[in-house]
Amino acid sequence: KTYPRTGSLFGYVSVADVGDAIEKVMIVQRDHGDRTNRKHARLKYTVDDLTIEGYKQKVEELWGKKFEPAAAYEIKSNIDYFGWVKDETGLNHFTAFIENGRVEDTVELPQKTGFRKIAQLMKKDNFGHFRLTGNQHVLISDVDDEHLDEVKAIMNKYKLDNTNFSGLRLSSAACVALPTCGLAMAESERYLPVLITKLENALEEY
Repeated sequence: KTYPRTGSLFGYVSVADVGDAIEKVMIVQRDHGDRTNRKHARLKYTVDDLTIEGYKQKVEELWGKKFEPAAAYEIKSNIDYFGWVKDETGLNHFTAFIENGRVEDTVELPQKTGFRKIAQLMKKDNFGHFRLTGNQHVLISDVDDEHLDEVKAIMNKYKLDNTNFSGLRLSSAACVALPTCGLAMAESERYLPVLITKLENALEEY
């Protein structure tokens, strides 16, 4: 039986410790998550099974540190900002729009081939990373100025630099649903692009 569940607050970690703490959270899920029942495999069920405090203790044991008391925070945005930005260290990062998080080659958008070409260049010259966002998009990260033009050329060739979509499409997302998910009752990922196009056309009329 599935149900919605909000996240549980473990506490505060410093910026320097964020990556390590997140890794340990996922290791606990890997080691204690239910691998026998797909409907009971999600992290929220593992937290419920171990209890919030029990899960937190296992993370701290692996991490070798304790969570500090929770600090005040404010979530101002959860959207992705598409395009190029330069960070404070001088490295460049591009957020690419990936519709519904599925990287594939189509006639209009040969994204899979484009990412492969960039990955080959990164591996050859030992620079850069790919990062996934919480909204199912891809960051082409840590590109130095020396390789920037070459990366941009590949992106342009394979249309990875295309962010000329409506705000509605850029903010849309769908789970896989049918035919993959056993809990699904309708289409989702495969139909959403069609629905977005219909909505865009309707909005143009008004």
